[in-house]
Amino acid sequence: MKGKIITIEGIDGSGKSTITEALVEKLNRKLERKIIKTKEPTDSWLGNSVRKGLRKNIDPLAEAFLFTADHIEHIEKEIKPHLDKKRIVISDRYSDSFYAYQGATLAQNRSIKNPIKYLKNLRKDFTIKPDLTIFLDVSPRTAMERLGEDKIKFENLEFQKKVYENFERIIEEERDRFLVVDGEKAKDDVINQIMDSIELKINF
Repeated sequence: MKGKIITIEGIDGSGKSTITEALVEKLNRKLERKIIKTKEPTDSWLGNSVRKGLRKNIDPLAEAFLFTADHIEHIEKEIKPHLDKKRIVISDRYSDSFYAYQGATLAQNRSIKNPIKYLKNLRKDFTIKPDLTIFLDVSPRTAMERLGEDKIKFENLEFQKKVYENFERIIEEERDRFLVVDGEKAKDDVINQIMDSIELKINF
């Protein structure tokens, strides 16, 4: 028996945080192993720096390195210790969001030929590949309607379309790692589909 890491991904407004909470609750009732809920950006000072950066017009490459510093700290101080104790870690956002979002930002603002490949190479020596990634598939238009007017830098329709396209490319490259779920269904239906599928993909 070893630790497992499950990540929840999707564009803004896809319901990641709600589904993460519900999944943790379901698995806590079902399994006898401790379930750890976490997120990126983290609640550390590095994660707070990321959130501050999102509200400022900083250089996109500097922004990418801020996210990466937070990810390194997350891996070393939280994820690895829990995996070593054979726990199940569920993260609300992880590296795939970084590749999809920062990939879209760098494509707009930097002359990097393949931003997603560049960002993957940036993290390849210290990240941990998830055992399973759940992608909540919600159209950019529906997601923006859910968010309403309370949006930050990344939360506009045209940008979210680019992010969604990046997620599609990432999923296509690692199809076996992803469970794609229709995030526009009712919450209970989404959770039931995840629970029905999750045991087929992960040996708890």
